[in-house]
Amino acid sequence: MKNIKIFPIILIILVSILMGCTEKTPSGTLVPTVAPTPDKTVLPTAVATTTPTPTPVTTPFFEPINYRVSVESGYGFYKVRAIKGNSSYDLPFAFDVRNFSINVGDSVRWINEDNFNFRLTIVSNESLWTGETGRLRWPGDRFEYTFNESGTYRFSIKEFKRLEPQKIIVNPRE
Repeated sequence: MKNIKIFPIILIILVSILMGCTEKTPSGTLVPTVAPTPDKTVLPTAVATTTPTPTPVTTPFFEPINYRVSVESGYGFYKVRAIKGNSSYDLPFAFDVRNFSINVGDSVRWINEDNFNFRLTIVSNESLWTGETGRLRWPGDRFEYTFNESGTYRFSIKEFKRLEPQKIIVNPRE
């Protein structure tokens, strides 16, 4: 008895789906049209000259890239992600996490990814910041710095001096 009631419903659904799948072909024949040829026009002898209005020179807008560096007590600086706007970009396979180049205006965010709750303090050898500014006390803590001048900068982890330091080369924007 139930099959008898379900059968018309399934039939109606299938018919409505199949009705939308029919393809209509256009009727009639295509007639090629000929483009008109331009007429010869006579130029006037006196031509008025106008001075062009200058267009303002605009410099292209560079959206800075935010590099996110994962830091931990066992590996030091071990992973980098590049984020521009709302998009994350894949870095090349041979990308060197400890030595990489960025552009002026880009920023680097160091994130404490340590599993042992060790405090990690990012130290700038060129004294870009002082004191405990770069301290990442707990896992998930982060510290960000925007590079506004070109140059070569070196960073280390204060609590784990045996770990390899990080070198970031900041290139000027062209």
